[in-house]
Order: sequence, then C-alpha cells, then structure tokens
Amino acid sequence: MYLDSLAYQHKQEEWSIQDIHFLKLTLLVGISGVGKTQILQAINSLVKISKGANQNGLAWDVKFRNEGQHYHWTGEFDFLVDEVEGLDWHTADKKKMAKLLREELWLNDELITERKGEQIYFEGEKMPKLSFTESLISIFKEEEAIRPAYEGFQKIILRDHTKEVGISSTDYRMEDYQTVEELKAAELPTIVKLHWLYEKNDDLFQDIQEQFSAAFPQVEEIKTGRMGELSSFLGRVIILSIKEKGVSSWIPQYRISSGMLRSLIHIAEMYLLEKGTVVLIDEFENSLGTNCIDILTEDLLYSQESIQFIATSHHPYIINQVPYDYWKLVQRKAGTISTIDAKGLNLGDSKHERFLRLINLKQYRQGVQTS
Repeated sequence: MYLDSLAYQHKQEEWSIQDIHFLKLTLLVGISGVGKTQILQAINSLVKISKGANQNGLAWDVKFRNEGQHYHWTGEFDFLVDEVEGLDWHTADKKKMAKLLREELWLNDELITERKGEQIYFEGEKMPKLSFTESLISIFKEEEAIRPAYEGFQKIILRDHTKEVGISSTDYRMEDYQTVEELKAAELPTIVKLHWLYEKNDDLFQDIQEQFSAAFPQVEEIKTGRMGELSSFLGRVIILSIKEKGVSSWIPQYRISSGMLRSLIHIAEMYLLEKGTVVLIDEFENSLGTNCIDILTEDLLYSQESIQFIATSHHPYIINQVPYDYWKLVQRKAGTISTIDAKGLNLGDSKHERFLRLINLKQYRQGVQTS
C-alpha cells in the first residue's frame, strides 16, 4: 500500500484538507493546533470506511497504490445533525446512519464501480439494491479488481507511542506461523512476535537487540519469558526483560522505564512491519527515550522501500535529522488545512539554518489564520 494524495472534508466539525501529496516519508511540521493530527485522523477514517463503518458528514478524494494497481477513490456521506459517527453498519440502526450520496472507485484510470444515490454499478452493470451506508470497497472486497484496494487499507496502522505498553498473553497458536514473513503479516502484539523470534532463536531478534543496544549502550541483552509458572493465567503471560552491563540480575518489563520500553517496542515494530505497510505516527518524539531519537529517525529514513511513513513532530532534532525534501509545512486558514513543500522555500543550505528559517517563516509562525 502506498498513499499518493488525499483531499478530505469533515462537515460536522467544519474542517477540510486541501489536496496533499505524500512521499515515502512525509514529515508534517507546524505549530500546535494547525491540523497535523487531523491529517492522520482523516487517513484513519478512510480505513474504517473501507471496512464498512458509517462516517457522518465526511467527503474524500484519495489516490493510492497496492500490488501494482493504481486506485482513485472518492465518496461523500450525508450529514445528519447530532448523529453518532463511526457506526458499524452490521449492528447499527440503519435509520440513524448517514447515507452515501455518491462514490466512485477507479482502477488504472478505468471506472470499475460507482454509486449514484441508492443505485450502484459494478463494471458497467446495474446491481440489485445493496447497502446505502456501506462503502463500495467493503461491499465488493471479495472481487478480484477491488480486493487489493480493501487489503491495502488494512495495511495502514496508526501508532501512538505515548500509551503504556501492557503485558501480552500467549493465547495464540504460535505454531500457525512457520516463517518470519507469516509472522509479520499476523495481527499479533509486538511482544508476542518478539517472543516467537526469541523462541526460534531467529537472527532478526539479534538485529533488534543490537539496534536497541545502539540506542541504550548500557543494555547487554534482551529476552522474553513467561511471567509465572504456578498461576494458570500468569503462566500464559509473557513479558520482556533486559540485562544491563555489569549487573547480574534481569530487569523485568514492569521495572523498565516507559521511554526505554516504548523505544524497544518501536524498534521491534520497524523490523516486524509487513511489506506495504503505511505507518502513521503522531508526535513521533512523545515519551520516547531522548537518546533513542537518533536511531528511530534513521529507521524512518532507511527502512525498506516498501514501507511508507507519515509522521508529525515538533522536536527540533527530528526535524533537523529528516532531509527537508520530506518536510511539509502544515497551515490552516479557519477550517481549511493545507500544506507547503519545504523544498520550495528558501531555507538555506545547512540543517541548522533550514530549521531556524523554518520556525521563523511567516507561514510557520502564523500557522492558524482565523480568516
């Protein structure tokens, strides 16, 4: 999956995103409240719509690629005042759900399915009456021409590394995964995936350990293991542990600092992402170990070509580390969010100079205009 561009409108909250084009790595920069997080939320809303969720008052125009196919998907939900957003069409009261007013899905510049009011056409043929609250991608997800579009949106993940890292149960059939590629594609907690690698003594676990030790040189070794043998519940719970140089005892997960633990999980995820994943990261620097920022920023830049990252950041070091070709300056006029490519601005030659000029730009300092 690769997102090419997005335009979006949220009628209920009265904000919109003008056409934004994405790169392999897109770093959204700008002052707080300008709309960086809303761009990620808009993408995440499309993931929900692709699964059949009902999103009141939304309109979108998105271009993307998956499995060598180029798609263009547009649509618009009716706006129902005071109705709940994000309803699951399978269980919700259809009378209280927003109708899809229009929708089109193009494949390689050919219109393959469209909705005109309550009438749906697929490959030019008029279809019997189908759901008026569920997206065409969800309805036709089993069709050969549309399956890559549906599967592509399922590869978009939103990561919030400010949240606590919890314990993980081994109530999974670990024997179902015979290869690392099968493990990467599995919907399993990262700690469970690490446990699989550790038990298999896979080289990838050593790579993750070396990367983590590069960020935290005091760490000598990492392991996973069961939390307890006597309790049937605890015996199924696995935790991470680290061993520091010069210390004989292991430090269990619940005693590892939150920033260090989140950094470990983030590094592991970078190695365990499935090909074609699109990773959305809000406030990339939040609650991560400050000495880990260098390593993690390099991960974003030098990850395998098939992974796309769209991230937001306020941190000067992260912005400086990422080449300015990947910066997009976000600004907002009333409820309209737009972006400017930093490479089109005169920001100087050195990293330091570019960052200073960026934060002193009128477009940056006046990121939010009321009119």
